[in-house]
Amino acid sequence: MKIKSLFFFFLFLLNVFFTNAKQSFGNDSIKKGRIILVSSSLAVALGGSYLYIENSWWNEKQQGFHFDDGSDKVYALNVDKTGHFMGGLQAADVFSGSMRWAGMSKKQALWYGGVFGSGLQLAIEMKDAYAPYWGFSKWDLAIGSAGSFLPVAKYYSPTLTAFDVKLSYWKRHNTYWDLEKQRGKTPHKNAWQDDYVNQTYWLSANLNYFNNKFPDWLNIAIGFGLDETQYLVKGTKTGGKNEFYIALDYDIPKLLKGWKSPTAKKIKHWLNYFHFPAPTIRISPKLEFYPLFL
Repeated sequence: MKIKSLFFFFLFLLNVFFTNAKQSFGNDSIKKGRIILVSSSLAVALGGSYLYIENSWWNEKQQGFHFDDGSDKVYALNVDKTGHFMGGLQAADVFSGSMRWAGMSKKQALWYGGVFGSGLQLAIEMKDAYAPYWGFSKWDLAIGSAGSFLPVAKYYSPTLTAFDVKLSYWKRHNTYWDLEKQRGKTPHKNAWQDDYVNQTYWLSANLNYFNNKFPDWLNIAIGFGLDETQYLVKGTKTGGKNEFYIALDYDIPKLLKGWKSPTAKKIKHWLNYFHFPAPTIRISPKLEFYPLFL
C-alpha cells in the first residue's frame, strides 16, 4: 500500500469513527458539535504533521517496502525508542482527552486513545518502510503502541499512577548537527526532535505514594540518554554510550494544587510531561553531580 493511500485511509477511518460516534455511544452522552470540532481539528493536525514529516524525515527517494536491518538499535542507542513510547502516550492522551470533552466515558476514551496512538505509530513505520535509510521497525511499533496503551494500564492498575514518563532537553552539544553536516545535510538549528544527544527521558515515581512522610509533590526520577561520542561509519551513526541519571523531580499538578481552574488543570497536566531542573547524579558512563540538571 502506498504511504499516501495509507495516510488518507487512516483519515477516512477517523472520519467514520466520528461520524458514527453518536450512534455507538448514545445521543445523550456524545455532543455532535464537539465531535465535528474534534474530528476536523485532528484531521488538520494529521495533515500538517504528514506534510512536515514528508518534507523533513522522508524526503529521500523511496525504495520498496523493507524491514529495518538493525541500524535503528544503533544510531541512537535506543533513546529514540523512549521517544516513540512518549509519542504514543501523548498522541493517545490528546485523542482520549478530546473524546472525554466530546462526552465519551473515561474508559471508552482511553481505549480509543490507545488505538489512535498505535495507529499513528503504524503510519510512521509504514512510511519508514519505504525510506532508503530506514525500514519498518517492529520494535518501534511495539514500544510506541505500549506508550499508547499506558493510560489504559493505569486505569486498571492504580499503582501505575504513581509513575510518569517525562522529557527534558537542553542543547549541551552540537554532535547531531556536526554528524548531519558530515552526511551532507543541514538540519534546522532548532531541530530538537532528532537531537537525541541532548534529550533525556525520565521515569518519575511519586515518593508520597509509597511513603506519606514525603511531600506529595516530590518525585524521584531515573534518566536515560545518549552521550556526545557518536561518529559515522558509511553514513550511519554508531558508537557512543548511554547515560543514566538519578534526580529529584516534581509532580506539577500537586506542586501547583492551588491553581484549580479548568484551564489550569489542563496546563498542569501537560507541564507534567516535562522534567524541570533539579539536583541530579549521573551514574553512567561517568559519575558526576549536577546541582541543577535539565
